[in-house]
Amino acid sequence: MEKRSYKILSLLKKTDKYMTAEALSASCLVSSKTILKDIQSLNSQLNSSKNYIEVVPSHGVKLIINDYEQFQSFYNSFDENICSPIEREEWIEKYLIELNTWIKSENLCDILFISPSCLSQNIRAVRQMLSRYDLVINQRPHYGIRIDGREFNKRLCLMQIYISHIDQRNNFPGIQFSTDELARIHRIENIVDQILTRYQIYMSQVSFQNLVIYVFISLQRIEKGVVLKATEQMIIDVARWSDSVASVEISELIKKEFGIEMKDQEIAALSIHIASNRIILHFDDSIHRIIHDYDVNYIVQQMIKNVKEKWQLDFSKDDELISRLQLHLIPLEVRSRYNVTLQNPLLDDIKVHNMLAYQLAVTACEKSYDYHGNPLAEEEIGYIALHFDLALHRLKMKSKKNVLIVSGLGRGTAHILAYHVNEMYGKYINRIEITDYIELRKYDLSEIELIISSIPLKQKYSVPKIEVNYYLNEDDKDRIGMLLNDQKPFHMSSFLNKKMFMGNICGNTREEIMDHLMSYLHQTDQMYQTLSNQEIIANTELSHMTAIQSVKTDNMKSELFVRLHQEEWVNFIAL
Repeated sequence: MEKRSYKILSLLKKTDKYMTAEALSASCLVSSKTILKDIQSLNSQLNSSKNYIEVVPSHGVKLIINDYEQFQSFYNSFDENICSPIEREEWIEKYLIELNTWIKSENLCDILFISPSCLSQNIRAVRQMLSRYDLVINQRPHYGIRIDGREFNKRLCLMQIYISHIDQRNNFPGIQFSTDELARIHRIENIVDQILTRYQIYMSQVSFQNLVIYVFISLQRIEKGVVLKATEQMIIDVARWSDSVASVEISELIKKEFGIEMKDQEIAALSIHIASNRIILHFDDSIHRIIHDYDVNYIVQQMIKNVKEKWQLDFSKDDELISRLQLHLIPLEVRSRYNVTLQNPLLDDIKVHNMLAYQLAVTACEKSYDYHGNPLAEEEIGYIALHFDLALHRLKMKSKKNVLIVSGLGRGTAHILAYHVNEMYGKYINRIEITDYIELRKYDLSEIELIISSIPLKQKYSVPKIEVNYYLNEDDKDRIGMLLNDQKPFHMSSFLNKKMFMGNICGNTREEIMDHLMSYLHQTDQMYQTLSNQEIIANTELSHMTAIQSVKTDNMKSELFVRLHQEEWVNFIAL
């Protein structure tokens, strides 16, 4: 509500320091995610002014006022009794689904205290929100408006609305429910936890909470006489899944606890939600009953191929990544087939802290579409990015090396040097051996991969060597670390030159900036279209007005760092 926006501005106005989203959420009694949505909405409303709310990862948010009179006018414009447009649209969406019948527009205007023209604008936005679930708003003269579509999709939409207001990492299920509803949710939570534990069905905390909310919504709908419809064949197919056994037991405990009977079609829908949210640990016969002809091996190979072609990173030998992606794709296919949404509360953090992994995931999924022919959602790409992040760490960690320590002061000092080296770089070392200068001449180096010596070694050896001080200085430590980790010294100056920097580019939109850059780089419309298509798959914009773009061209590699409006930096990198 605007009351909350007013409160956010009031809190930020009182301090010139950063405030965390968690601190604001505690004051406003909503989740951190809701606070960030409110800030995004406020910045959108402040777009025409010089004032804005700065969001800096790991620091928080801060109000920047460059035009005080303009800000004060905006600040005083809030009416605490009226919902913001976004919240009003969400309320309309939820209200119409739960109403499940016709309502006249004038009655809806009276409930919301808004004009017919305002309602018309909200309805247009609601239509777009509902289209994701294949739901439509039906308007008929003398009847009014109503949401039409499959009941299964209506429940998915309701679940998304509830989940969006839950801070899933803290204080589940939040404050949006009444006391009685909270009590029911906790009882459902206990039942679901008991059955999943019994059948060793593993889920992330987010997925578990999604499942609990789905059951809560289902019971509400059943009590109102709104039941699911499903073909007999679908019920039979789903009943063959191993998850259906757990669903049956959950339904039996639900009936015992609440006196509400879940019919076969409800049990089938519950099985779908379990199958779409569970963590698959290994392949077995039950998996093939779920995915049918869905070739996860072929899809993963295509993902690996896409990454190699675009980034020159070869993960084809990374069996762990391939296996994890294959197992991840199984519940993803179920989510895709039945339009089940999986929240990803870490998405924004993944984009910032796992930047390369996220871009690899975007590339891997470029030619991947869901069951209905749509590009994969950002939330799904975010989860795939986590698998690539682990693979990147494994790629950095080459095979551990056998190290030979040489000291000219005797074996005692060699042992001490070996101890310090192992303490600092043990994760890179398979084993450490020691010797002295005399013995080194006849030492078998066939299994040694690096010699570290505290004395000069003039003789040539078949393996790399490094001379260090007995008391290792910072330069010694850096050189040892790079050799053990197979790294080469990195100097930014080797990659940047003055031609890569452009300053004072005027443009108010991303499109205007890209037009200027394409002209500067002498690139074609095809490159522009390729970059634009990447934005459709996943937003490449990061914080601090920074974006990472990569595209394959026939020309040589082009890289630019661009300065915008003399004050703000836009980093544009075209690879």
